Amino acid sequence: MDGDYANWIKDLSLRFRQSQIKAAIKVNSEMLRFYFSLGADIVNKKAESRWGDGFFKNLSRDLQNALPDVKGLSETNIKYAKYFYLLYNHIDIICPQVVDEFDIFKIPWSHHRLIIDKCKNNTDKALFYVRKTIENNWSRHVLLNFLDTDLYERYAFLQHSFALLCCR
Repeated sequence: MDGDYANWIKDLSLRFRQSQIKAAIKVNSEMLRFYFSLGADIVNKKAESRWGDGFFKNLSRDLQNALPDVKGLSETNIKYAKYFYLLYNHIDIICPQVVDEFDIFKIPWSHHRLIIDKCKNNTDKALFYVRKTIENNWSRHVLLNFLDTDLYERYAFLQHSFALLCCR
């Protein structure tokens, strides 16, 4: 095989793989936007109180019936969509462009579920872990390790201590 041809095949293969990665990232981002909007619908429609006990179970079943080939519509995932929205919804109020541009749509849903479990009601803490995940390309396991070792609290303590030293 000719050397130029072999190099071209390598280049095409690499470009194809890079396109696949970009497509997967785009799909993830769009799914996160869907989950965010689903959570917004649940909260804004007051769906739980409006449609009563078993709301999440019924919604999951009905969505799965309407979209039989789609995964990710379990009762648990739908509850996480609500928590996802509640954790980040006020970012949009404070700074509307942030939700569209922000990093919350750049990490996998499985990472968000871990962050939601460990950072409920603390958006600053959640955003800290989102940013660190992106900056350091953390896997799910690495993220979980840092969540379990309270990196955010240790980082905040160091920042505060440094500020005190600088202000003396």
